[in-house]
Amino acid sequence: MKKIFIFLAAFVIQITALQAADLTGVKIYINPGHGGYDGANDRNVETIPYALGDTLGFWESWSNLRKGLALRDRLVASGAIVIMSRTQNRDEDDRLLSEIAEEANTNDVDAFLSIHSNAIGSNVGTNYLLFLFHGYDADPTVPESKTQATAAWPFLMENQLTYWSTYTTSTNIRGDFSFYGNTSGLGVLRPLLVPGFLSEGSFHDYKPETHRLLNEAYRKLEADRFYKFYCTYFTADLPATGTIAGWVKGRDQRVNDPRFIYKAGTTDEWLPLNGAKVKLMNAAGDSLNSYTVDGNYNGVYAFFNLAPATYKLRFTAASHQTKDTTITVTAANTSYAKMMMYNPDLPLYKIVPPDYPEPVQAPGIIPMNTYNFQLSTQTNPDWLNGATVKKVLYRNEKLYVLTTEPKILIVNAATFVKTGEMNLTGISGGIEMLSDIQFTSNGHLLACNKETVANPETGDKHFKVYSWETDGSAPVLYFKTQLQGNMPSAVVGETFTVTGAFWNSSVYASAVNTADNSLKIVGYHVEDSMIVSSKHMTTPALTGNSPTDRLSFTLSPDSNSYIIIDRPGALPAEYSFDWKATDDTPVTLRKTFADQGGYVLQPAATGNFFFRHAKRLYMAAPNCNADATAVGVVMFDITTGLDQAKKVSEFMPNGGLGTAVSPCMAAAAKVTDYDIDLIIAADKQGAARFKTTANPTAAVYASELKATPIANGYRLNFTLNGNIQSGKIIVFNGTTEIYSVPLGALSKGIQSVDLATVDIPAGTYSWEVMVNGNAIDRPYKLSDNASALMQFNNPNGVAVDNNPASNFFGRIYVSESAGGALPARTTQDGVYILDAALTDITAQGATAYNGGVAWGATSSSSPMRLSVGDDGTVFVCDWSDAHPGVWMMNPASPTAAFKPVFEGLTKATSGLSSFNGVNIHGSISHCYSMGTGENRRLYTFDEDFINETATSPGNMLQYNIGTLATPYQAAPTVVYNDAANGNLQQNGNSCIAPDSRGGWWISQYRATDAALTPSLIHVNTGGTVDFNSGVTPTLIENSYRAGMAVSYDGKLVAMGCNNEIKILGVNYSGTGIPSVKLLYSIKPALGMNTTGLSFDRAGNVYAVSYTDKRLGVWSLPKIDNTFRTPAPASQQVVVTSTGKAEIDRDNPSIRFFPNPVSGSLTIQSGNALLETISIYDVSGKLLIRTEGKGTEQHLELNGLSSGVYILNVKTGKEIFTGRIIRK
Repeated sequence: MKKIFIFLAAFVIQITALQAADLTGVKIYINPGHGGYDGANDRNVETIPYALGDTLGFWESWSNLRKGLALRDRLVASGAIVIMSRTQNRDEDDRLLSEIAEEANTNDVDAFLSIHSNAIGSNVGTNYLLFLFHGYDADPTVPESKTQATAAWPFLMENQLTYWSTYTTSTNIRGDFSFYGNTSGLGVLRPLLVPGFLSEGSFHDYKPETHRLLNEAYRKLEADRFYKFYCTYFTADLPATGTIAGWVKGRDQRVNDPRFIYKAGTTDEWLPLNGAKVKLMNAAGDSLNSYTVDGNYNGVYAFFNLAPATYKLRFTAASHQTKDTTITVTAANTSYAKMMMYNPDLPLYKIVPPDYPEPVQAPGIIPMNTYNFQLSTQTNPDWLNGATVKKVLYRNEKLYVLTTEPKILIVNAATFVKTGEMNLTGISGGIEMLSDIQFTSNGHLLACNKETVANPETGDKHFKVYSWETDGSAPVLYFKTQLQGNMPSAVVGETFTVTGAFWNSSVYASAVNTADNSLKIVGYHVEDSMIVSSKHMTTPALTGNSPTDRLSFTLSPDSNSYIIIDRPGALPAEYSFDWKATDDTPVTLRKTFADQGGYVLQPAATGNFFFRHAKRLYMAAPNCNADATAVGVVMFDITTGLDQAKKVSEFMPNGGLGTAVSPCMAAAAKVTDYDIDLIIAADKQGAARFKTTANPTAAVYASELKATPIANGYRLNFTLNGNIQSGKIIVFNGTTEIYSVPLGALSKGIQSVDLATVDIPAGTYSWEVMVNGNAIDRPYKLSDNASALMQFNNPNGVAVDNNPASNFFGRIYVSESAGGALPARTTQDGVYILDAALTDITAQGATAYNGGVAWGATSSSSPMRLSVGDDGTVFVCDWSDAHPGVWMMNPASPTAAFKPVFEGLTKATSGLSSFNGVNIHGSISHCYSMGTGENRRLYTFDEDFINETATSPGNMLQYNIGTLATPYQAAPTVVYNDAANGNLQQNGNSCIAPDSRGGWWISQYRATDAALTPSLIHVNTGGTVDFNSGVTPTLIENSYRAGMAVSYDGKLVAMGCNNEIKILGVNYSGTGIPSVKLLYSIKPALGMNTTGLSFDRAGNVYAVSYTDKRLGVWSLPKIDNTFRTPAPASQQVVVTSTGKAEIDRDNPSIRFFPNPVSGSLTIQSGNALLETISIYDVSGKLLIRTEGKGTEQHLELNGLSSGVYILNVKTGKEIFTGRIIRK
């Protein structure tokens, strides 16, 4: 018997091994998130078919349940034990999250899955997958939870019916501690002891996805993906069958409904065809099944449990052409067939691109008054020295060169190397087979012939225009015509230009009367290669067919009916072509080129190029000698008109390209974000390319002004944060300027100027330093990551002293927590100080000022951020639970002990601290001080504080600390009550900054901006939120570590995003409600985690990040790079006795007239001889200086342009300064 038993057991094992492996014994818990039809909790979204509140519409609770039930059925069929938290969608099914998790623990399940979909509140294109497990990203509380989530990711990303906005090449699997920035995490995961994760399968408030989730097959497809994941994970056999899925949409048809906002440029743009039918057939064409698309605007269909084979699908829809396709099904896979169907009755509509499009640039880009260029390349290629060149066009970094042979050469615009030729097959006829070339706005190359056409034309002569779609295309005849302006005989096509796209354009061609050479312009309106209308207009006093004319038409950037006519011997002129006028009406001369500064453009120069940059219009213009030698390029701003051009560059190259006479020349320009490339090509001379120079420049200012008495005067010291081009020191008697010392170009760093008081009457005077730097065309990084002074291990905050009245104006303070070893130094916990020139002004080296405070040695939030008060005091906060509070550092004695603001309180483990049972403060992530003396106020963002009215944490508080004779132990005033504003602050890591209008900006750390938990809010003077960045989540997108700052004038907000600093412009409505827009993106910045940001008074922005472990400094675009810094009151200049008389401002002894002045200025002295007379511009640059003669003198100002100037008159008794206006 024993032998028989052993034999039977072995037989059973052998038979079992031959059977398919299923999920027998595997226990899986499914939690379909939410429950019931509660609009507040179960996330109801309005769709086209269903209004809010309609239970037939989208509810996340119902959608999650249907996915869960479908998954349960698949798992149970495979032998798994499945436990569900609910199987119905009633309010009573919405169980406690902890109860759900405990049920999974009690049953010791092998896997836990919480099914959800995501939302951000106002979604215009965000849709991605998110898995969350309990714990930190790199440290899950149950290690296998992350393992399961990682294994499931590729299965869920297999969905090809949706649009994924991000994480298509990376994963988005996060620990809930890390994701939410706290240590509590999700309620349903928090008690979990078994492996599991929560899935946010897509964004159900992205409206195309909302409508897809109304489809049962679409929900079942998600369940199938989880099922295949579990089979793979638990080594069960995958299904032997496969699936076909797809959608049916209408080509060139869109959903025009505010309940269906889609992401432009994706397939979600096209109309889902409700009621479309999909017929499933075998390879022989036999019908197997059919699917009728629902009426919920998703277009989705699916066929499940199909044997592997080749199938046919037939798609039919009302008013659309039937389409068939073939598809192959394989086991355990989903095969996709997405069908775009054509409605033949639908009128085609195509958007015509602009002729002169705005380039892709930073929204805040500003135009410069002058652009500096440097040579990129210069050469004289063979193609400019062979056959005569007739025309050179620039497009997409290529030059298209028409020669007299004819040929159209293709040349690399960067190297000027010929790379090919256009195919001219089939082109024939005409006086010249090819006479001119142009581009349509959508990039088709057009070329015209030149032909004599009679009226009537008895021969087979036509004006022809050819088209090439690509460089490799053969030419096609765009159109041919004998319309030539109603003249007995005319030469048509010496030149032409075009506006619009290939399918809808207007072509303007020259037509010259062979009898008298008079010129007409003939316009042809072309649709789909057919002339649908034409017009001809005369051009009085212009001729067009003599050998010296060489006419050239260019479309004006001002209007698609304005034509710029250029030819040797005349300056470019703009004419208006009126399509509504009768034939032979004269065109209107609008403008002829003229430069405001009198720069001369030679009439021999032709080949201008027009383009847009920084929301302005520019012209790249060839120029040359009068005989067409020495060709070069110069750039003009023509925004206000061709006749009001402003020269904004030098002529390049200096001396021109060559000495040969050039019969053809052409300029071009390329705009790439902030940069401009200028190109010049001249037949027989060569070609050159120039690029704007990028010179890092600070928004300059003088700081730390100090006056030290010396013999016969004062030594005035100040620190420059960057190199200056000019400036001056100005001495004031009250508000009247009495003396100035011009400054030349000075370098960044500490500067000193000696002020001789022998020329200044006795008295006490204030003074200031005015500096001028180069204009700044883009954000520039001013700091050096390699510098030891820029290196910090875990910097949390940066702040700049922005009060000129402070003796430490311009000082930069950085808070370091968890100090450590870095490439160039080892830091400590505490505060580091730099001056505006980024030098170690206090010689602290790597030793932090810790103020004797026991900062958390291992805490990354102790100290946290810092700020500078109006009196120069540095306030340092601590966000740790173990050591919360705020301390004050005296910048004059940074080595002294820091003074605590709060002391003698009872602290809970959470950090919440109280006095006699009254809550005072908690953990503080940021603070800000305003006012001085008894009026000094401290503002904080508090993670823990609550009271009777502020019933949830995350509030902004005000403490009237005054001079703080004793530690503060009173309850604060709540400035921002988070509970009263919808509990928006869910993280606790926030920055605060005043808006300069009485309100506040508050940021918080968010991985994804959302309306319910926004990255940035604005709080008005009443404590109410009137701006929520999450309503437009694509603006800020994320706010890693919450770094935020506001410029001194309140016009800019800087936000730290993922390795990017976004500079936002702020505008306020008439009722004070702010709106913001992105102006500049500093990217890369300093890595993902920007913890602190600050602006200085001149507008430079500072950032610290513990990702790159650096302090970074950037300047922002600025045309007028001028700043005036008044000296602190403690640094006044006191003149005791100099022998100079006191100045009577009410009865001045110096008179000057007339003012304004157009020619000669008269200066009179009433009490002393004139010694010197000087004229400065407003920047302090000396323009005129002459020796005085007697008591009256006449000064000729004819050499000065109109504007405001500074007059400085020195006599034997005084120095007088006044302002004059040159008319």
